[in-house]
Amino acid sequence: MTAKTQGGGSVAALGAIVAGALILQVAGTIVNTVVPLQMAIANQPPLLIGLVASAYSLGFLIGCFVNPSLVRRVGHIRGFAVFAALQAVSTLSFPMLPEAWWGISRLVMGLAAAGHGICIESWISGQANRSQRGRIFGIYQILNRVALIGSQIGIGYVAIQSQDVFLFASMAFSIALIPVALTRARGPESSEIVSVGLRTLWQQAPAAVVGCLYVGMVGGPLTSVAPAYGILSGLDQRATILLTAGIQIGALLLQWPMSLLADRVASRLIMLIATSIVAVVAAGLMMVLEVDAAHGRIWLFGLFALIGGCSIPLYTVAVTHAYFRMGRDQAVGLSAQLLFLWGTGSAIGPLAATLLMQLRGPQGMLIYLVGLSVAVAIYIALRISRNPSPPIVEGERNASGPTIPDIEMAKR
Repeated sequence: MTAKTQGGGSVAALGAIVAGALILQVAGTIVNTVVPLQMAIANQPPLLIGLVASAYSLGFLIGCFVNPSLVRRVGHIRGFAVFAALQAVSTLSFPMLPEAWWGISRLVMGLAAAGHGICIESWISGQANRSQRGRIFGIYQILNRVALIGSQIGIGYVAIQSQDVFLFASMAFSIALIPVALTRARGPESSEIVSVGLRTLWQQAPAAVVGCLYVGMVGGPLTSVAPAYGILSGLDQRATILLTAGIQIGALLLQWPMSLLADRVASRLIMLIATSIVAVVAAGLMMVLEVDAAHGRIWLFGLFALIGGCSIPLYTVAVTHAYFRMGRDQAVGLSAQLLFLWGTGSAIGPLAATLLMQLRGPQGMLIYLVGLSVAVAIYIALRISRNPSPPIVEGERNASGPTIPDIEMAKR
């Protein structure tokens, strides 16, 4: 394609940043999967595994505060290079440190990952043509999920205990620099700093606040603790990898249908149904495993895929609800708020889940999912009963939502 996109960029320039992002996803998935697996194989306590997982999310939150100003100062391409270098060096540090200190490396990786997210999404938002922006973001998200699933499945065929897997991941972080560094296109112009707060969002769209927190608090454990859950439950390495990949496959399969429903059905109703399904499925699986653990493992993969499919895509539903309630004129600040809420949930979730696993064994993960999902479902049901959805303005839900440019969140 030779057509020029908005801002003087080209489709080739978008291809460069998307290619770099996909390679980053491969590298990040390797580390995200191998770290909890190796810690579980080394008989590290579940709570320590949760602390290491939460360190990544904490770093991500810090990155949301400090990275936008860096990207604004040095530009997108050099910012992308700085964050890739941090990721590569941090990955190489794992073989050199005892597991108890891995949280430091994960903290730095989370900070760098937030920087990469800002570079990638603001680059796409700034370079893509307005009429194609939504589709480009959609294709990017699908390719990203496919790269994640493929990486997880591929890990099942390597020796997890070998430190070479970290060398491979570090190489991938470095290779991600190549397509971005070779592009001749300029990065998008940076916007002014936007200060945001959460009080207005809570007043106008509390269900969106709860929804984003819920996705983080469920998605964090499903991504970073599920590998340890599989090992502690008695699964072998490949079965554990299939379990974690199944969660993402479920999310991939239900992402598009749930996104379509969010444009046509009241968002809070979707949240209520989805969280109720997660609670019922997790409770059912817990009972089956208690009665007959061997037979329950047959259901483990499919039911965890359903849990992932009904929880992770809810972020899109929560975002849709927030924009519907608040309007598109607050796009930048609203995107920052929602990202912050998701990151906060991702930091809390692994700690809470592994604390229950420490106390109750592997079943603590399912207890956590049931308790959290029931609480959120009850809250959403109360909100629906007390505050019925306002009438939908013609064309409001069919309008394409705004994209996420680079952001700066006020320290509150």
